Amino acid sequence: MIHPIGVGLSSCFWDRFIRHWTTLEPERTLLAPDLLGCGKAPCPLQPLTPHDWAQPLITSLRNRGAEPVVLISQGASLPIALALQNQAPELVAALVAISPPGWRVLSEPFPQKRAQQLWTLLFRGPLGDLFYRYARRRGFLASFSRKNLFAEPDAVDDEWLETLQTGARAMETRWAVFSFLAGFWRRNWEPQFTGLTIPVQVVFGQSATGIGRSRSWDDVAERLDTYRRKLPNAAIVTLDGRNVLPYESSAACVACVHSWLQSTSC
Repeated sequence: MIHPIGVGLSSCFWDRFIRHWTTLEPERTLLAPDLLGCGKAPCPLQPLTPHDWAQPLITSLRNRGAEPVVLISQGASLPIALALQNQAPELVAALVAISPPGWRVLSEPFPQKRAQQLWTLLFRGPLGDLFYRYARRRGFLASFSRKNLFAEPDAVDDEWLETLQTGARAMETRWAVFSFLAGFWRRNWEPQFTGLTIPVQVVFGQSATGIGRSRSWDDVAERLDTYRRKLPNAAIVTLDGRNVLPYESSAACVACVHSWLQSTSC
C-alpha cells in the first residue's frame, strides 16, 4: 500500500483501511511502508522522484522473497507504483489505483528545469521553511482537507488532523513534500500505464476533484470517460467520497478492492 505524499502523510494514512481489511480477511498480509521522507523513513535532503521512492520498496520486497504483490496506490502516488512495476515487474501481480490524478496531469510532463528552479530558489530557502511551518498548522490542514480532500467537511475529524500534525512535526519531512510540489514526479506516464498487462482496478470518489490547478482540467465524469477509453481492460468503479477514499470511505473502499481481488484470484 503506497501512501500519498503530503504534509504529515505517512503509512498511517492506511490505518482505517487496514482495520477494516483485517476484520474482513485477517489472513492476508498487508504491507504499508513509510516512503522516503515520510513517517519513520529516512528524510534525505534532495529532490525525490517516483524512482527514488520506489527503490526501497523494491529492496524490501526482494528481501522478503515472497510471491508477487498487489500494489495499492493512493492519489498521485500512482507514479510510484508504476515506477516500481517498471523496475521490477516480476514483483507485481496487480495494481489498484485509488483516486489517481486526472489523465492530463498523469500524461503531461512538467519541465524539470522549472522543478529544479522551484526546489533551489523557493523550497530550499527561508520561504520554504516558513511555508512548511504554516502548512503544518492545524487550521491550514483542516481548511485544505475540507476544500480539497473530503466530500463531507465533518469527516475531517480529530484523528485525521492529529495524524497529520504528528507526521509533520519533524521539519525534515518537508523535503518529500517539496519534491512533490516542485513536480519531480511529473512526466508522461501514459505509455507505461496503458501498456500494463497485469490486472488493474481504478477507484474514484463520486465527488472526485482535481487539486489546485488541475481542478479546471476535468470533472469526475470526464475523468471516468478518459480512464475508460485509455484503459479498456481495467475495472473502473466509483464510491461515495471524494479524494481520500481509504480514509473517508474505508469500509466501502475495502469491500470494493477485496471483491475485485477475489474476482481476479489475486
